[in-house]
Amino acid sequence: MSGFTLVELVIVIVVMAILGGISVSFIKNSVLAYVNSEAYYELADRADISLRRMSRDIRNALPNSVWVSGGGDYVEFVPIKQGGRYQQDDFDAGSHTLRVLGATVNVDAGDQLVIYNLGITGADVYETANNNVRALNTGANVGSVTFAGNLFPLPSPGSRFYIVNGAVAYVCDVANRRLLMVSNIAIPSAHPANFNGANANVVVEDVTECSFTYTEGVMQHSSVVTAQLTLQKNGGVARLVNLINVVNSP
Repeated sequence: MSGFTLVELVIVIVVMAILGGISVSFIKNSVLAYVNSEAYYELADRADISLRRMSRDIRNALPNSVWVSGGGDYVEFVPIKQGGRYQQDDFDAGSHTLRVLGATVNVDAGDQLVIYNLGITGADVYETANNNVRALNTGANVGSVTFAGNLFPLPSPGSRFYIVNGAVAYVCDVANRRLLMVSNIAIPSAHPANFNGANANVVVEDVTECSFTYTEGVMQHSSVVTAQLTLQKNGGVARLVNLINVVNSP
């Protein structure tokens, strides 16, 4: 009865070790590829949800209120709470009370009235002087809005009014790998914005790159905000770019 020689046994062990190493390498690469793909899909999903949320908010911005910082690290805008049309005769008469045409409105504490925001001197909610934002008297289901302060400098050709309550900004906090939504920003306020006293909430984490650009359009036409967001975690990287149309017809 013959057996294995020592040389044969060593050869078998070496061959098995080589095959085992190759198998481990294939398994390792497959596992890493699976982990990376899972990380990518998770990051892409979170980035997509964040950009969709941002797009929805910016599309509801007061006309001509979208503003991107010089470095592109944040985008600021004034969300519209309510809107409608006012009686033009009241405006022409210089009244501080404007009758609402159509459905009644609710005016909460801190709400402000804006008419014909053009984003230019004398008709800019952000301008610290001679702006077109006024404090409102509060009331529920009111058929008219009463504002304080000076009369509005310009009437709206469509007799439109908007009720707002502060500005909002999406801020790239890359140093802390976050995208923030900062709310309760007082208006009027000069740019760059002062975030003191504002509320900051984390929109998404694992942010490694983030930027905004704003391309102005012609009056009555759409401008575009370009938002770029990169998330990275566990070997996965997701880069998304979103173009957000902004209607600036006041």
